[in-house]
Amino acid sequence: MKTYEKPIIIENKDLAEGVFAASGSSCYSARAEIKQTPEVGRENYCIQLNGEHNADHHCNGWQQAIITFNQNVNYVSSQGEIVGSSSGTQLTIQYHYHQNAHTNIGLGDLYVTSDPGLSITSFVITDAGHTMENMDSY
Repeated sequence: MKTYEKPIIIENKDLAEGVFAASGSSCYSARAEIKQTPEVGRENYCIQLNGEHNADHHCNGWQQAIITFNQNVNYVSSQGEIVGSSSGTQLTIQYHYHQNAHTNIGLGDLYVTSDPGLSITSFVITDAGHTMENMDSY
């Protein structure tokens, strides 16, 4: 029989929020997760962006991801194209990913630089105005 070991809780104020999920009136569920933080040899944050498209009768090949942070960031790179400002507390990234009415979307990694303590406060994906309506054959 093993000896019981009482679990302990350790507070670490240097940790950033790791996962953020958002939903709303959009036909997307959006998830963003900080996978890597700056350390010796790597000066940026790596954030994995994913989505799930759940629509009744549309598909498309265009998405816009809007991610908001608790502090200023500088865009480094992604699999998409930055739209508007490449620095600030909010980034807008345009993607050209073909999706069906029900599709999981891996938008890939987003790299940004920022001060310690970065967290994600909001993440949404939209295709408003760019849908191919009633495409049941997809």
